[in-house]
This record gives sequence, structure tokens and C-alpha cells, in this order.
Amino acid sequence: MNKLLMSTVLLVLGGASWAEPVVYTSESQFRTDLATLGYSIIHESFEDDVVWADSRNSIVEPGSTPSVTSQGVVWTSNYPQNDIATGDVGGSAPDGAYAIYSLPHGNDTDSGLYCDDAQDPIPVECWLNDGLKIQSANGEPIYAFGGRIDTANSGKITFMLDGIDINANDTDNIDNWQREGEFADNWQFVGVIDTAGFTTAELKELRGKDFQQVLLFADDFYLGVSKQPVAGSVTGLSLAYAFCRNLNSGNSAIDIVSGTDTNWNCTDQGFVAGPGATAVSVVSGSRDNSGLAISGSVTGLSPVVAICSNMTTGSQVFQPLAGSGDWNCDSAGLPSSAGDKLRIIQYGTIQ
Repeated sequence: MNKLLMSTVLLVLGGASWAEPVVYTSESQFRTDLATLGYSIIHESFEDDVVWADSRNSIVEPGSTPSVTSQGVVWTSNYPQNDIATGDVGGSAPDGAYAIYSLPHGNDTDSGLYCDDAQDPIPVECWLNDGLKIQSANGEPIYAFGGRIDTANSGKITFMLDGIDINANDTDNIDNWQREGEFADNWQFVGVIDTAGFTTAELKELRGKDFQQVLLFADDFYLGVSKQPVAGSVTGLSLAYAFCRNLNSGNSAIDIVSGTDTNWNCTDQGFVAGPGATAVSVVSGSRDNSGLAISGSVTGLSPVVAICSNMTTGSQVFQPLAGSGDWNCDSAGLPSSAGDKLRIIQYGTIQ
């Protein structure tokens, strides 16, 4: 199988990104790589009694619901006819009081006793395929999905990203007929990062069959969602390029700007920096004839200072920013005339 089981931060710090989904069985490595890649992180453990009220399920108060939207994410069973429920799973939920599960568990259609004796390839109707499904409530892409899994029966799971099984292989495992995946039991962590992004993710159990059930429970999820790009805009400047560098890792990117464009975006050019990383963004160009102040703004970076330099005259000023993304070299006292070559550096930390 052509499958990556663990990532290497060195690839990221070198400016590269994964060309295919990366599966993790280490929560610490998963969360480290999420931070390195700079994604905003959603943590979901199903504890909000208002949001998850309709899903609460117990022997004395049975309950379930077709879907719940929490923190911008829609949670459902992986079978449209099933509900989802949250319960204490015998008091074993690993993060708080509640874990999530499909109700009923997976495909509950009675397929017949022949499934007990079926040999590979086992008919599709014999598989229980218990699981869950998520999607972004606003249609924005998701880049990572992982949580802790309990099946109490040596369950095995795979991820379906936008309906595609990440363990399927065109040459030796068409449609994942070999049931390839990660063993997950006793609240084992399993996660996936796909830098290409996906709109839906299904957590799917692979071993359970009709009359040989493997039931999936899950908790303590982390999702990586869209991050604010390191980008910006300028006024009064005929922009030539923008340059960004992660001072912790050395990763850098340059956005060559042409024509009358006043916007730049280092993230689109491959810039990678996680929250809290020390970084600089640099914009360079010449003062235009508009009469507008040499000013601009930056997103994704919380700058402590802007350093405005007139490369033609040698003048330089410092503008304290205290985290504000807006800078103005004219108000900071930088003298310049139309045609002067200017460079503005914003220094700070990634948001």
C-alpha cells in the first residue's frame, strides 16, 4: 500500500507540503503538525449541554438527533437514515462526560445469516461500517480531522475524504476491498491531515459485520480549519514584491506583484508558519503619483513594529504597532517623493 503513516516536520519546514493525506496514530504529532502548518484548531468533546442537548442518550433518558452543528461543523452518522447520540459510554469517555456515536450503529439492515460464512470478497451488504461524518457548516474546507476511538472489539477504521477512501489503491486495493485501515480500540487516537483540504470527512469502521458487530464510539476531536493568510495591501506605493520569512524555521516565500495590483499574499506562494512563530513580512516598491500616504495593512501577522526605509535617500523610521496590522510610514515621519524606492518591514508573531 502507498500510504503515509507519520509525517515529518522537516518536510514542512523546508517549504514542502504533503501531496496526499497523512494518517496519524500519535495525537501529539498530529497536534504539533497542525500548529506548524498554521491551521486554526477546533476542539470538540461534546460537552456543551445546550448545543448537544438533543443528542443526549442514556437508559433513563434516551435521545438522539439527525445532526448537530457545533463550532461551524455539522456532525451526523455516516448513514443518512441513522441519528447521532452522545453518552457517557459506561463512564469511560476520555475527555469530559460524553462521547459520540451513531444510533443505530452503522448499517442495521438484516442481511441474512449467509454473511456469517461469506468469504472474501464479502458482499457489501454484510458490513456494518459503523461511523460518523462531518462537514463544514459554511462550505469552507477542512484540513485535518482526528479523535480518540473506542470499539471494545479491535476495531479498524479508515477515513473517507469527500467520499474517497484514503486507503483505496487503484492497483492492489480497488475500493479498499482488503479493508485496509488503522486498528483503533481503548480510545486510541487516529487522525488525518490533507493540505489539499476536504469538505466532508467520514470516520468508517471496517471489521464489523452483520451478526459480528464492532461498534464505534469517539471523543476528543481536533479539526484543522482555514487559517488567516499572511497577506496585505498597500496605498501610495507601486508595489514590486512582498517577501515573508519564518524566523524560527527559515521557511520563506515571495509574491511578485505586477501592474497596478496593491494586494499581496505570501501564504498563496507557499509561506508556512504556525501560530506564535516569529516572522517578518516585507513590501517593496516605489512611491506613486497618487498623493496617498504610504500605508498598508497585514493579516495573519501580529506585528510589534513597522520599519519604513527610503532606499533612495537612506531615511528610516520605526513605527510601534503593538499588534495592530495597520501601518503608515508618512504619519511615522518618513520623507519620500514620487519615484523613491521604499521598503517596509513588519516584524512580529504569526496569529
